[in-house]
Amino acid sequence: MTQKLLCISTVWPEDKATAAGVRLMGLLDMLAPSFELHFAASSKDQNAKKSLEKTNIFCHEIHLNDPGFKKLLQELLPQVVLFDRFIVEEQFGWIVRETLPEALCILDTEDLHSLRASRALSLKNNRLFSLDFWKEQQITYRELASIYRSDLSLIVSSYEYQLLIREWELSEHLLMLLPLSYKPLEDSLVKDLAPYDQTQGYVFIGNGLHKPNVDAIKWLYAHIWPLILKLQPQATINIYGAYLPQEILELDRAKKGFHVRGHIVPTANAFKTARVNLAPLRFGAGIKGKILDGFRFGVPNITTEIGVEGMQYEKEWPGLIANSAVHFAEAAVSLYENESLWQEKRNLGLVYMDKYYNANHHSKELINKLESIRSSLQSHRRSHIQAQILSSQAFMASKYLSLWIQEKNKNN
Repeated sequence: MTQKLLCISTVWPEDKATAAGVRLMGLLDMLAPSFELHFAASSKDQNAKKSLEKTNIFCHEIHLNDPGFKKLLQELLPQVVLFDRFIVEEQFGWIVRETLPEALCILDTEDLHSLRASRALSLKNNRLFSLDFWKEQQITYRELASIYRSDLSLIVSSYEYQLLIREWELSEHLLMLLPLSYKPLEDSLVKDLAPYDQTQGYVFIGNGLHKPNVDAIKWLYAHIWPLILKLQPQATINIYGAYLPQEILELDRAKKGFHVRGHIVPTANAFKTARVNLAPLRFGAGIKGKILDGFRFGVPNITTEIGVEGMQYEKEWPGLIANSAVHFAEAAVSLYENESLWQEKRNLGLVYMDKYYNANHHSKELINKLESIRSSLQSHRRSHIQAQILSSQAFMASKYLSLWIQEKNKNN
């Protein structure tokens, strides 16, 4: 009998609009050969749901604090449950464990939300970020508790993987480093990548629901782009992204060569003739899909230390790194105008993608890891007492709040 996997999320994944969607759909693609896939979301976005249903994944609408979710679990009886981010595990994890105590519970962190939130708060308050500041935040404790409660947590960033082990002494048995994964480009597509002299202009891509992207565009427009124009008066950039807020749409300035284009499908079209990919990220976490997309389609980039964090590389980064507006602008123009440097970085990017982000490599590792834990699930759980403590009644405030809301709704 085919085994079932249920993925639970607050949203239906959009792999043509967000890096999170790319991540989640990549995971499901890797799991599809081994499981009958079911996806449950508390989102009302019917268009996104219909798109997912076309991929032969069974879709289920769920609601918070609704006994119907428990009924769904009892009907499906999935052997594996995948939580899309820690907030979902907080909301639904206790019901899964009570209803299906033998189900393997996996948390996909996407990125460490607590790290991203702490950095955003530091930037907002104009203070230097530190790991001590991160450790003081309540959201950090919540995210750690979710990781402890899960049988396995998938971590996209090598930096965050090591951070959890080093700073919180988490067992490696609870974690798996699994970056974004892509199907390799066909050789014919690689051969068709535009040569240097057939490319022009800069590009930025990122969805507007992600706060680091909005901040990056505003910093680019106000502080970096004027410096680039001083060095290259005829420079142009195209800003692409789904869900760009009005404040970003209003930055469109044709006379300044700053073009805000909005959503583009497929993603490859954003990079088709672009020469340099700009990713001026001042905060964030995880690994950056916008950078990887550029590498996939032969467009090297300029980014910051935040941009390259956790994105494994050994000797040379397939782009340039700069943290101040002045250095960022200088690096961008340098890469743009130096054909030999540009070609070198393009080639490095293509090799880099195949080495670190090839879905064919990661899928085998993931399936083997799940089978290994499931074969000795009880001993795996007994060896991590923190999970048992955090699942106990004294630490289950979310459970009792949810039950109270359910009762309240009945009375209403």
